[in-house]
Amino acid sequence: MDFASSQLLGLGVSVVAALVLLAAYFFVRKIVSQLRLASRREAELARKIYETEVMREIGDRIGYSLDGAKIVEIISGSLGKLLQYSTICYMIFPKGEKAKFACLVNETVGQSFVKDVKSKMAKASGNLTKIPLLEKDVDESLSGGLLDDDLDLAVKSYFELPVFIGEKLAGIISIASVRENLYDEENTAVLTRIAKHASAAATRFHEVLQNEKGKLAQAVQALSDGILMVNGDYELLLVNKKLSQLLGILEKPALFDIVNALSGSLDLRSLMEEALSSEGTMYAREIVVKEKVFQVGASKVLERNTDKPMGVLVVFHDVTDAKSLEKLRADFTSMMVHELRAPLTSIKSTVELLKSEVVKAEPSEIVKYLSTVDSTSQSMLEVVNDLLDVAKMESGRFDVICEKGNIDEPIRDRVEAYQALAGTKNLKLSVEIEKALPQGFFDKVRVKQVMNNLLSNAIKFTQSGDVKVKVYSGKENENVDSIVVSVSDSGIGIDSEEGRKLFSRFGQLVRSRRTAALKGSGLGLYIAKGIVEAWGGRIWYKSDGAGMGSTFYFTVPAVPPKPESQSSVGTNFVFSNVARA
Repeated sequence: MDFASSQLLGLGVSVVAALVLLAAYFFVRKIVSQLRLASRREAELARKIYETEVMREIGDRIGYSLDGAKIVEIISGSLGKLLQYSTICYMIFPKGEKAKFACLVNETVGQSFVKDVKSKMAKASGNLTKIPLLEKDVDESLSGGLLDDDLDLAVKSYFELPVFIGEKLAGIISIASVRENLYDEENTAVLTRIAKHASAAATRFHEVLQNEKGKLAQAVQALSDGILMVNGDYELLLVNKKLSQLLGILEKPALFDIVNALSGSLDLRSLMEEALSSEGTMYAREIVVKEKVFQVGASKVLERNTDKPMGVLVVFHDVTDAKSLEKLRADFTSMMVHELRAPLTSIKSTVELLKSEVVKAEPSEIVKYLSTVDSTSQSMLEVVNDLLDVAKMESGRFDVICEKGNIDEPIRDRVEAYQALAGTKNLKLSVEIEKALPQGFFDKVRVKQVMNNLLSNAIKFTQSGDVKVKVYSGKENENVDSIVVSVSDSGIGIDSEEGRKLFSRFGQLVRSRRTAALKGSGLGLYIAKGIVEAWGGRIWYKSDGAGMGSTFYFTVPAVPPKPESQSSVGTNFVFSNVARA
């Protein structure tokens, strides 16, 4: 082989070797690229698995509780699966409490390292909330590895992640390391996504919760019972407007205001303590506060998932009306027993006397006995009629037949009828009627019933002096003329407290109920009011107080005089003949 051939062979071998090396290079590069891609895919898969696990746990937490602190803790506690770190710290901001700073130490660092991280987080909080966060406003706790104060290691890699719920900062998470350049955009992107997803999910739940909370608050405010709720530390969480109204306190009271309003009536703290220690609802005895009667119940409130007591709910049920009704029924029963038993006993005794004396009794004596039976029976009949009238009023079947007429005729008739009764007490009964009165529109029978009640009351409650009846023209308003009838006496009078219930069913003067001679059914004024209002009038009283006498008034609509040039067909003044009381 000559020299040229030898050179050519050497060149060929070199080219082949170079091609082999080049092919090997590209093969290795491809293998390395595939390995790197596989590694990146593995890392990406790990990050996605981590992200899925964390989001599922956050979703479970949000499913039953909107706890921003828990969300921050979940993310913080799982960061070690994804990134290298020396410390993982979080700062949360509970409502009404100090901020809480917690730090998990993974690699031994110095106190200055943790202090630097805490300072960075406090500064970030101030920038986000525009409210400076001072050292004294933060509670601190450490866990994990020990700190070595001799180490002076600086923070060389740092990443922080804010978590928001409903535009409010719930917390800040930070990861820090003594090594440089650990946290780039790629390996922190997953944390950013997690924080955004968690914030979005929590915000949606927060909005739903706020809407439901608003509905519940409206329902609580609309309750007819007073409601208050405290937590386990007896701090006031809820109080509705009704409770403030019932106790006569401020609309948004403090717990002290409620306790002060109940002072002497109920030991609220003891009641709540009993409720917390009991199994069921604790009912206190009925209490009286400012003339109102309440039934108070207390029950502990439990957490849904743990059944642990989280507070106490106290309900104030106003039973004042029920108690008044119960007393009214008792008084009515007592009154009926008195009103009917006494005359029945009198009738029975008179009849028995007649049976035993009828043979030898003189006709004049028999007439006297029968007159007693007649008057006593009449008294019973009046009570029964009053009860029937009230029943008709309650059922809407009490008819008042109205027609035009002269009011002076029935008034004079009733005054004349009561002269004898007034004479038995040496009372002067007089009547004064204005001349040229217009005609009135009223029930000619029922007006006598009204006068009977007013005159009998005036005579019954007056021991000396006189009773005066006046009838005169007046005006109910600017457009309607009326006839006013008044009955005045110099009797026991009426104070303002007694007068409030005078025209209600069984509304009697308290002083009259205490005196057997002055007792009655308490229905007369209630019926009189129904009659007068049925024909379009009104009834009221005036008195300067106890012992100062009283005057009762009622009105009758006056029929306008017909113009001489106008016939009865053309009049526009029309009344309905039948009214319902």
